Amino acid sequence: MDAKTELITELNELFPGGENLDRITTVVGQYSVIRDISSGRSNLNKRVRQFLMVKKIDGLSARTIKNYNYNLNLFANQNRKHVTKITTDDIRDYIGYLYDDRHLKDSSVQTHINTLRSFFSWLRDDGIIKKNPMTKIKSLKIDKKNARKPLTPEELERFRDACITCREKAMVEFFVSSGCRLDEASSIELDQINFRDRCIIVHGKGDKDRTVYFSVRAGLMIEEYVRRRKGGTALFASSKKPYGAIKHRAIEKIIQQIGARAGLPHRVYPHLLRHTFATNAYNKGMDLETIQRLLGHENIGTTQIYASISEQAVRYAYDKYMS
Repeated sequence: MDAKTELITELNELFPGGENLDRITTVVGQYSVIRDISSGRSNLNKRVRQFLMVKKIDGLSARTIKNYNYNLNLFANQNRKHVTKITTDDIRDYIGYLYDDRHLKDSSVQTHINTLRSFFSWLRDDGIIKKNPMTKIKSLKIDKKNARKPLTPEELERFRDACITCREKAMVEFFVSSGCRLDEASSIELDQINFRDRCIIVHGKGDKDRTVYFSVRAGLMIEEYVRRRKGGTALFASSKKPYGAIKHRAIEKIIQQIGARAGLPHRVYPHLLRHTFATNAYNKGMDLETIQRLLGHENIGTTQIYASISEQAVRYAYDKYMS
């Protein structure tokens, strides 16, 4: 609906009646109408800012707030309607845009859907909108089993061989042997690391601390990396002054570049290395409760996904006992 038609509709609701509609149409038709999205209770950008502030007060992590901000601003840039006028069809068109123009995968699109669902639920609960356009939007059916498909032993060795710098080698070995989350790894300082016992207390999801462990190989790689680099107090530091901790995006880019260099058929990212750690631990006989504790999963059901990758476990057992 264009701005002029929307104005005529709004005025007719205020002054109902056939004669009024004719007069309103005639008068408004003589003007050029531009929708002002910077004012009023329907301002989408304003509501996004309010929503983010509420979530910050609720105690959500800075990274979650940042992701919400990115997703909602992308939505706002693609939808110039007042927030009270956004329909289910508008949401469907936006989801189509994410697929067709942004070329996002199902898992990424679902993240955007979850963000919009949270946002519009808040708008409805606060009485800003009367009808929630997300109520008819269903969640996508994500193939969690294949989404968590880890690196095979052969792929892992090719991935390791593709590492060039000491930092790359230390980073890969740490993620593969610790099962650490990206958020957790990027915030580790050197003085937190217990090299003797090869463990670190990290601050994980739900504002909870837990102990993660790393292999002898990872420990040696980290020590060599720290010995050769120019400076910095973080586990993974920038190579340029003032040698601050590497940001999440930079770590993701480094891991992705190693995967491309290794010639692997799919994109590699830090969370995939976490899946690889958990799957390898399960295949080698570690019980699910221990894996759950190492990964920091609150629910054992989340950990049980690794037990369902049965075909790989069968092949690993065959290679272990019969090859």
